[in-house]
Amino acid sequence: MANGTRPGGLTALAVLNFVFGGLGAIFTLLAFGGLALIREGIKQAEASGVKYEGQSMTIAYVVIALTGVAAFLLIISGVGYIKQAKFGRSMGTLYALVSIAGSVIGMATGGGIGVGTILFSVYPILTLILVNTTFKNNLVN
Repeated sequence: MANGTRPGGLTALAVLNFVFGGLGAIFTLLAFGGLALIREGIKQAEASGVKYEGQSMTIAYVVIALTGVAAFLLIISGVGYIKQAKFGRSMGTLYALVSIAGSVIGMATGGGIGVGTILFSVYPILTLILVNTTFKNNLVN
């Protein structure tokens, strides 16, 4: 912007990044804890002779790790949006790609398409479009 003010849309995007990043961090911690409980349940079931034939735990850990990385990138890119810095655009783009990859892996490995998948796909695509078109010239410091 010529007068040096930050566009309201960029500020709103930063706030959404902070909110979604915080929620993503909390979700990641809870999910890792939940997977530890599930893994223990599987061990106990297999000890009693029941064979586990569900989704790969490794894939579940990968998807949750990608969620954690995406949450971190959301917060970092939010800071970049507030500062109108180039790294905000780079981190926003990287976040979108990581989040979309996590959604694709989750869907491809049996997670299916649900409300979460749609939410975790729409916002990254919107971010990718906005930081590389609408706000491209605002993220230059």
